[in-house]
Amino acid sequence: MAETFLTHTNRVIARLNEVALTSSNFTSSRGIQTQRKNAVNEAVRYINQKEFQYPFNHTTKTQTLTAGTVKYSIPTDAKTVDYNTFRLVKDSDLGVSGGRLRIFDYNDYVNSFITQEDEINTTTLSQSHTDSVTTITVASTSGFDSAGTLFIGNEQVTYTAIGSSTTFTGVTRGANSTTAAAHDSSVQVAQFTGGGIPEFVVRTPDNNYILYSFPDKSYSIKYDYFTFPSDMSAHGDTTSIPDRFAPIIADGATAFVYQYRGETAQYQLNMERFEQGIKNMQTLLVNRFEYIRSTYIPKSTYNATTNIFARST
Repeated sequence: MAETFLTHTNRVIARLNEVALTSSNFTSSRGIQTQRKNAVNEAVRYINQKEFQYPFNHTTKTQTLTAGTVKYSIPTDAKTVDYNTFRLVKDSDLGVSGGRLRIFDYNDYVNSFITQEDEINTTTLSQSHTDSVTTITVASTSGFDSAGTLFIGNEQVTYTAIGSSTTFTGVTRGANSTTAAAHDSSVQVAQFTGGGIPEFVVRTPDNNYILYSFPDKSYSIKYDYFTFPSDMSAHGDTTSIPDRFAPIIADGATAFVYQYRGETAQYQLNMERFEQGIKNMQTLLVNRFEYIRSTYIPKSTYNATTNIFARST
């Protein structure tokens, strides 16, 4: 049977020789029983904070890019992102063959390529549009060229005039060999002169990321990251930590209960066992074997008599 918030809590309660909870009264628990539930969540948080790359917290994010958007946010549940895994998803319709994005330093980006952000003007559609309408209605036309090209999803739209503060007129749909498509309200509308298929990913100081070049179509990228799971709440909630490590969670939760009580000796005993259990988890699950490549280059000497290069050590 899979371990749940209820079974984890009752394991701690049993160690303390107290009355077990049931699925019926779990939500209405009070006093010491609620304290035991809090201790379980605290133990799970502690385990997850001790290691960034537990395999049971590994997941993959697929991000659909927006034409003309430079900066993107990492998932809210991300503990750490592996920037070495950023890659483009192959899409023949968009003319992209896929492949890994190279990492670029943020300071180097600021020094060399940040001006790409000045090439972009954006607004949003203020209503839904069919694939045939010839007036594009947006939140604002401020800053846009008097005539030019708009990027909406994977469609390019040309226009001959700005009809008002919120409309582009003289529109040709599906311009530049793109396909006209229907678009929902609030979809981004962009105008720019650069862009292309992204080649570099840049980690920003606020722990999000920038792409260079910024996308000119709705390409997709993937990357790996490790989550920081949310606390358990309902009796049937589970943790990402494998069930075989349930006793370690119980050790930690029991330690925290004794800490709440002010029983220092019992706290230290259980905390020591808890810490050792975490170390054992790390050994089993995150034991890293670093790859080391020799940079030694043996010298070669030339023997004129034999006309042979000999490698010396």
